[in-house]
Amino acid sequence: MALSEKAPLNPQKREDPVLPTALRLPVFNKLKGKHIVLASASPRRIEILRTFGLNPRVVPSTFPETLSHADFDDPAQYAVATGSAKAVEVYEQLVRDDPEDPPDLVIGADTVVILPGPDPTILEKPRNESDQLNMLESYQGAKVQVVTGVTIVQPQIATPGYSCASLVVATNVIFADCSPELLQAYVECGEGLDRAGGFAVQGQGGLLVKRIEGDYNNVVGFPGQAFIEWLSQLTEEGTLLELD
Repeated sequence: MALSEKAPLNPQKREDPVLPTALRLPVFNKLKGKHIVLASASPRRIEILRTFGLNPRVVPSTFPETLSHADFDDPAQYAVATGSAKAVEVYEQLVRDDPEDPPDLVIGADTVVILPGPDPTILEKPRNESDQLNMLESYQGAKVQVVTGVTIVQPQIATPGYSCASLVVATNVIFADCSPELLQAYVECGEGLDRAGGFAVQGQGGLLVKRIEGDYNNVVGFPGQAFIEWLSQLTEEGTLLELD
């Protein structure tokens, strides 16, 4: 069913986005009972958020992710722009679907792998197995960056009726010098075809990685620790759900 065809959700039947396992922190008190939405179908993102105590409603974005890499001098800003577009699309659609029950917070995210160099290359999900193998071969013995751009959209009184704020988290992944047999076997297992950069560090792809510098969860797909810390800072500043 298309996003625009979804029936409005009864607010009284919506589950509390703050799980009983969440730590007793001001940020979770602020989010308790709110209409919080994750604009992503990624099972890894929702799993990480749930681990940290947040269980948002999942409404996947249909944004085509076709922004031109060449339009961004800083490759990390490509991830921010894509994550922002996903969040805004879902926010606007849900407001149109049910203006009496708009979201209090929509979370959008995009993760890319960046090959360093004079002309950094942005890598997303491989197009096919051949593309995936080329990606993996380019990583051998190299340090690459996994970057996630996270954007939150929340309502405001001023035009256009919502505000956006973004967070960028980068993690270094140092790859081992892998044999051609290992790379081919990994491609054939099919695990990395739906992952940015063509590998899943939490799965068989961990065999390709020598070490990680930074947030492991960011490489999996969502920087949970940095995200909750960021929301906590916004809570202290009074800018998280300020219309509340």
